[in-house]
Amino acid sequence: MSGSSDKFQTQSMAPNKSMPTKGITASSRGTILPKAFNHIAPLKSLRLGQGPSSEVVWFLIKVAALEGIRRLSTPRFPFVWRAVQAVQFLCYPPLKWIQRWAPFKILVHGAQKLCRPLLFLSVTSALSELSESDYRTNNAVDDSPTESESTEEPSTIDIGNSDEPLEDMTSENWSIQLRVELAKDGITLPERINQDELQRFYTAANGYFPCLLASIKKTIRWRETYSLLSTKELEPWSHLVFWHGFDMMHRPCLVIRLGLACSSLLPQDRPRFAQAVVSQLDHGILDLVNIEDPRITVLMDCEGLSPLRFPMNMMRSCSTLVQDHFPNRLATLFLLRLPPVVRVVAQTFIQVLKPPTRQKLRIEGEGYLKALSEYLQQAVPAFLGGSCMCPHCRILLGEIKQERRESRRADLLRDTPDGEVGLLSHPIPELRSNGNFEHILRVGIVAFLIVWIFIAFLAGMNDPDSLSYLP
Repeated sequence: MSGSSDKFQTQSMAPNKSMPTKGITASSRGTILPKAFNHIAPLKSLRLGQGPSSEVVWFLIKVAALEGIRRLSTPRFPFVWRAVQAVQFLCYPPLKWIQRWAPFKILVHGAQKLCRPLLFLSVTSALSELSESDYRTNNAVDDSPTESESTEEPSTIDIGNSDEPLEDMTSENWSIQLRVELAKDGITLPERINQDELQRFYTAANGYFPCLLASIKKTIRWRETYSLLSTKELEPWSHLVFWHGFDMMHRPCLVIRLGLACSSLLPQDRPRFAQAVVSQLDHGILDLVNIEDPRITVLMDCEGLSPLRFPMNMMRSCSTLVQDHFPNRLATLFLLRLPPVVRVVAQTFIQVLKPPTRQKLRIEGEGYLKALSEYLQQAVPAFLGGSCMCPHCRILLGEIKQERRESRRADLLRDTPDGEVGLLSHPIPELRSNGNFEHILRVGIVAFLIVWIFIAFLAGMNDPDSLSYLP
């Protein structure tokens, strides 16, 4: 008995020696968590595997993220999406050396992972835009035969019974119906909107009567509320907007010095400038247009435009007013001396124009004088390099020479020790730049945030282990 009891005591004492160590380890949190939560998978194992299904899921996620960036940035900040598309050029051999730098290494690896989704999204978006344009052209082509057939069939029937052409008969029908519908609403046609003007609205509406009725009502209300400038009120704007001669088809030419207006006018005066353009257009249509071809040619001089001061809102409002209330009046629009950087910004403005108006648009660079000489012959203004010496061109040439003299004086004052005093006498350009400072700051902040989110997204894709640090 004594031997068995001693043996029992020794067996019981052996575990007691190791008890303190087990108690210490049991009290520590690091060794009990893997045992207690061994059935919970770690966060790293939650990532998708390397199978084909996971690759498809990752591909769709990348496409969805890129599509979100494209839709958010394209309407107001198209350069962001273009920058994202340009990032993939860093993956090509000529630019691969840039990944030696640590900040660009993550960007290059991320661009490599986004190369296929970006290519897929670019191709699909291009095909969708192409299909939409084809659909519009097909609709326009499909509408034209129906109108021609509808005009040809009655003409073959009534050709021996009436001497009036079919166009007059059909114009009588829809014009009478238009006056009846306007009379129901208590609206009378003003004298300014005659039968020829109604015919242009009818052509712009493609013969669709509800659209014609809505556009006529809109124009009547606009003429009642919009204050057109008189001839005397247009005189202060004569150096910026004026009529100058005729083109080779005897159409009057309207000259708009947009670059000079944007560089010399304050932001609060730009709506008044747009009002002067519309008023000058209305006066010219009444007094200068030819009866055989009642259209006009517009020369828009863009010298002096800056991408930071491009008058996007003013151009949109002005073009919308002209397209809505002066339909089918434009023959050709020349954009002259447009700087290369501003030409990219102007593409957003061109998208606002309707397809028929885009076809009438001509952007001329350094060789604009040759194009104008062929189109206008002797009517090229002198300030654009032409040989015209009319009184208006002489006045403009005198103003240009005076401006050049003042600029030379300013340059000389900068070179003198007291040039700072001379510079203070011309604070207007600084005020103009400060007027757009808030808008530029907003654009810069939004662009920085979008680029920062994109780089963070690429960094997360390049280093998935960073997900394990999430709480």
